[in-house]
Amino acid sequence: MSRELKSIIQSFKYDQDPDIDINLKNARVGKKSARISSPKKKTKIALSDTTNLPDLRPSLNTKLTLLFIGFNPGVQSSIQQHHYAHHSNLFWKLFNQSKLLERIVMQKKTINDMDHDDQHLNSLLKNGSTANDDFDLIKYDIGFTDLALRCTATAAELTTEEKLNNIPRLLQEINFSHPKHVALIGKGIWEMVIKYYASELGIKVKLNKDNFQWGKVEVGTDKQYNKIIDQLFSQIPSETSIYIFPSTSGLVASMSFQEKLQLWQNLADDI
Repeated sequence: MSRELKSIIQSFKYDQDPDIDINLKNARVGKKSARISSPKKKTKIALSDTTNLPDLRPSLNTKLTLLFIGFNPGVQSSIQQHHYAHHSNLFWKLFNQSKLLERIVMQKKTINDMDHDDQHLNSLLKNGSTANDDFDLIKYDIGFTDLALRCTATAAELTTEEKLNNIPRLLQEINFSHPKHVALIGKGIWEMVIKYYASELGIKVKLNKDNFQWGKVEVGTDKQYNKIIDQLFSQIPSETSIYIFPSTSGLVASMSFQEKLQLWQNLADDI
């Protein structure tokens, strides 16, 4: 990771005690204990367990084809130090079935012939990618970051102030990595972007069925909403397009898997 990127991340890093000794083996979350009878006590234990868990660092370079932006690391992602690491998360299933890696590799092949002897790539294309491969995908210009780098059991534990304060860092990372495509994994991230720019512009805008659509972000008929989109795109690389996908968390079931997959395939088609 370059010094420039490290300084960007550190300038927005959530305050923690750097001298805390983290014992990941004891950071078990989700197991039921026969000694605990109160649901409230379980919740408190789960929340306190995240306090000492480490941030999950971004994976970026200066020429990304695709940048995934999540809300913030969950417990398993923090413990394992890999993105979308929980076994119930649909991210990697959607990533593999949409054939995004294959499309990105083929797109680059026409420009700069890929190494046919890349055994790791051949394995990924044949067997699919998992959370353990997230940092390896940077070799193929696929990057990862989050709105907030701090681990929590649920995104609801992040304050609105903390989420909004991370938007400038996120914009810096986008400008650093020059991604052709950005995929926001969760509508809540886009809601924070809208809230941030609405405040910057001194206007009131809320997402609704008239101005919001899943997939590629484009201007529509809502003039106030369009102002925000124009302002956002004026502050990021001109070649960058943004897509909004539903959360891939196993806790979110408002859309069928096939509907989610279609959105991912639309992105693959655009690549």
